[in-house]
Amino acid sequence: PQAFRAADVDENEGVEAVDLRQLQDFLIEKRKQFHRNAPEKSLPKQNAEPETPENTDSFPYSDALQYKAAPASYRQDCPQQGTVERLSYQTTVYSSNLTKSAYVYLPYGYDSSKQYDIMYMMHGGGGNESSIFLESSVMKKYLDHMIMNGDIEPMIVVTPTFNNAAGSDMTTNSKNFWNELEKDLLPAVEGKYSTYAVSTSAADLKASRSHRAFSGFSLGALTAWYVFLNSLDYFQYIMPLSGDCWAGNTAQEKATVVADAARQSGYSRDEYFLMCATGTKDIAYAAMRDQIEVMKTMTDVFTYTSDFSKGNFYFLTCEGGTHYWDGYIVDYIYDGLPYLFHEN
Repeated sequence: PQAFRAADVDENEGVEAVDLRQLQDFLIEKRKQFHRNAPEKSLPKQNAEPETPENTDSFPYSDALQYKAAPASYRQDCPQQGTVERLSYQTTVYSSNLTKSAYVYLPYGYDSSKQYDIMYMMHGGGGNESSIFLESSVMKKYLDHMIMNGDIEPMIVVTPTFNNAAGSDMTTNSKNFWNELEKDLLPAVEGKYSTYAVSTSAADLKASRSHRAFSGFSLGALTAWYVFLNSLDYFQYIMPLSGDCWAGNTAQEKATVVADAARQSGYSRDEYFLMCATGTKDIAYAAMRDQIEVMKTMTDVFTYTSDFSKGNFYFLTCEGGTHYWDGYIVDYIYDGLPYLFHEN
């Protein structure tokens, strides 16, 4: 029937969830064209030529993104302010059940009838779930201005904590947070707020991964790397800020672990993206730089460029930047965040 053919927007002779998601994106003006004949997910081939993902909204990428601090006005209160809410949830992945909390940024004009991209943003060592939005106000002001000025689409940002009362150390908590994230935090957040997940089942959370990102600073960057290692089924975009992956002792070992996770994920190079950043005076710079340099050679899984219509991996650096959230890290987010959520 004519209606069936019209609904089969990817022209694969069937109306499936991917067709419905593309139609939803079109109706709310998140996309301007449909992805046709989408191939089945397959294992990436080593030494193959890089695949070119579809750039669905003609974002003006640069292939070598440069550090640029946000305008000074972005550190002032915005006329169109989003809100921050505290969310309590239960987690059952530790030796005893715990009640934890996270803070949720909702954009100005948040409408539960619409769908929003979402980023989970982890604090550094010594911080907690209130560090990013309550103890500092800069990130919220940046988001408000970026949304008002069209730098990014309205989105939801969640700030949880890897801290818990289970008795383990911060490093272990940071590395293992992905388990709590998948099983408890994602359902708690996306069962309450309007994202692209049509339900909180594992299948629907995975189906909406292209609208979900994870970022983290310092020890939170370690969390981000471990989310890449373990949770690519749920996250398409990962943003480690001022921190390398500690899954190994040398740059070669760390890069190999990350590349192997990509190879074993079953996703092709246009289905996961790494936007990494730090400053040249940051305590994490040398280790992060060395790991990134090795990753650049692993071209079967990583194509190095900030043009995410052509590649999937980039390292933004700030000359003289230090390990300072309010001074530099927020600007890496200002620079990098607009590059996310454009690829199908």
